Amino acid sequence: MKKGFLPVFLFTAFALALCPSCNDDETAEWKDVDFSVTSNLTPETGTIPYEGGTVVFTVTTGGKWTYAIDQSKTDWFTHPTVDGMTLAILIPENTVSRERSGVVRFISVSDPTLAEEFTITQEPGPVPPEPPKADLLDVVFHADGTAEDVSPLRNEVLSYPGTALTCYYHDVYKRIVTNYTHTPGQGSRKDSYYRVDYYTNETFKQGLDDGHTLEVVLRSNRNDGTKEYKPFSAHEAGGTGFLICKEGQGGHPACITFLPNVSTTGKSTWRWAQSDVTPEPGRYYHVVGVWDKTAEKAYIYVDGQLKGTADAPGELIHAKDGARWFALGGDSAVGSMGNAWNGEVVLARVFDDALTGDQIALLYQDAAFAGQTPVEFALSNLTYLTRCEIGAGYTYTVYGNGFAAGDKVKFTSSANVTAAFTADAAFTEASGDNTLQSLAVTLPAGIPAGTGRYFMALVRNGSQYPLGTVEFTVCDNPSVSMPRIIAHRGQHQDGVENSTENSIAALTNAQKLGIHGAEFDVWITADDVPVINHNTTVAGSDLRIEESAYAQIRDLTLANGEKLPTLDAYLEQGAKDASMKLICEIKTHSSAASNTRAVNAVVAAVKAKSMETRVDYIAFDYEVCKQLRAAMPAAGVQYLGGDKAPAEVAADKLSGIDYQYSTVLSKKPEWVTEAHAGGIEVNAWTVNSTADMMACIALGVDYITTDNPATLKKLLETPFVTAPK
Repeated sequence: MKKGFLPVFLFTAFALALCPSCNDDETAEWKDVDFSVTSNLTPETGTIPYEGGTVVFTVTTGGKWTYAIDQSKTDWFTHPTVDGMTLAILIPENTVSRERSGVVRFISVSDPTLAEEFTITQEPGPVPPEPPKADLLDVVFHADGTAEDVSPLRNEVLSYPGTALTCYYHDVYKRIVTNYTHTPGQGSRKDSYYRVDYYTNETFKQGLDDGHTLEVVLRSNRNDGTKEYKPFSAHEAGGTGFLICKEGQGGHPACITFLPNVSTTGKSTWRWAQSDVTPEPGRYYHVVGVWDKTAEKAYIYVDGQLKGTADAPGELIHAKDGARWFALGGDSAVGSMGNAWNGEVVLARVFDDALTGDQIALLYQDAAFAGQTPVEFALSNLTYLTRCEIGAGYTYTVYGNGFAAGDKVKFTSSANVTAAFTADAAFTEASGDNTLQSLAVTLPAGIPAGTGRYFMALVRNGSQYPLGTVEFTVCDNPSVSMPRIIAHRGQHQDGVENSTENSIAALTNAQKLGIHGAEFDVWITADDVPVINHNTTVAGSDLRIEESAYAQIRDLTLANGEKLPTLDAYLEQGAKDASMKLICEIKTHSSAASNTRAVNAVVAAVKAKSMETRVDYIAFDYEVCKQLRAAMPAAGVQYLGGDKAPAEVAADKLSGIDYQYSTVLSKKPEWVTEAHAGGIEVNAWTVNSTADMMACIALGVDYITTDNPATLKKLLETPFVTAPK
């Protein structure tokens, strides 16, 4: 407390309030007056307890007075009240774990040289309890798909990457999370999960054996009550972990369950602590499983609340040899992963103690669940283009079902997860021939030039749902290159009737589609007649084509009733559509001599019909390819084998490679770039699913050979990337 002159400029830091005795219009002259202030504060310290209380000041003066509170430091004071010559200030409870103080000043209006200043100090509030720290395992994910353990044990987290696993930055949880798109319950997965081998770590193993706690934050993308699936577990004929049980399993619905294997006999005995909480798609759950060895109980908590209890006396039975590890994204299995999870895992932790309910409540609070509102995402048939060129202002369209008006799309850079942008999207409902909804996203300026990978998420009402990972090349003059369509053995599937592969009807169907080409297979008979068929024999006959005279097989029929077509008949039908290429595969015969006979017969037939510019060639036999190149230098000749690098094929003057997508090009996508750099083309076979078609488009192949040419044609007519108008 002090008394003295207060310069006028000090008042700028104060909120001034005049006492009632000061509120007249008269301007007081300075005069000598008595002025003093007392309070109920302890004079020595001026300190009040953290619980709070009321501080009362009493002013003694013959003149007028006012007071001021330093609001820059004391915004926690409640509104003070003046009653006569007293000022009462209510001090609330200090909820922070630090000391706080404020200043109150009293000034004589009659003589401003007179003032009293009081400092009110309040004790710090109690330090809030901290949530327990995971001491056995605490997994942190990274944007590149790897993960690490930040617990004191620093266990190695082995990553098994794959297309069903994506990591992205979560705005709510302020951390990288991992999303799994497995088929729920799928077994024998060798990719798209993480594992931690615990059994050889004696500290980890002992921590589990003496009683333990598992914690996971998860979100289910979809529910399948007919399957058992697991986000975080170490189950294989023993162990411990979480699962979503099947409908009716243990007499329960498809609920979240904690399942330690604890036995008094040494034999496998599952202890079902079931929550009766069925996870809603799109909603996040905080799940904790506790095995209290001393209490002989197993508990499961969901969102901080105890939801289930099971008797669990005995010792922990570990998983079978070869599967003694924790899996994230499924369950441990010998040599693979099972019970695949479809959804997100935000965090996964293991504690070496049986945590209490109060400790678990702290974990739940720390997981930032306050205000989490479940948002339903029921998306299906997602279709989008990746590895494409874009520019500022371009529109990138995602197709699928389950979109809604107001949805936005967020793009997060894999190189810098905090560098993200959310773009508005124009929603279009499915109508007419378009069976898919769409979101047309206009990409903003400022995307870094060059090639970058982005995680794409749907944003709805503040929540987000993973759509997938895309790759963009940002440049000044973007272009989108679409492949040409080749009907594999003609159009004999994809909704057509009365057709079969390698038939004249299949060729006719393909011609009606208006696509680039139709592929067909050629064998040579023993008397040098080329015929159209895929197998060495015709269905329904044991006669090998290359060992039979044409007269022996000419009356054999295909599944649609057609007689076995000759190359001449096929070429005659092909000549009716000058816009379509015929892609002739010369089958690999039993000898080099027969291969050469087939080449000569085919070349002669094509030349006889004057169709040298209308027919291209493919073969699995590399020597056949070189013979065809020599015989038909103006025609396209592509190698099918998949065992030669593009540079070798280009050096032999072939026009391209025609490799299987699933076994070759998907494993060696760089071969597409290398082929184009060497001046040759790339064909991918046989590509039938929409997902594989999109992947091939993304790779930039020149041709796609498919059993579903109508489906591919419709897909290629879909505008995925459009330039600004």
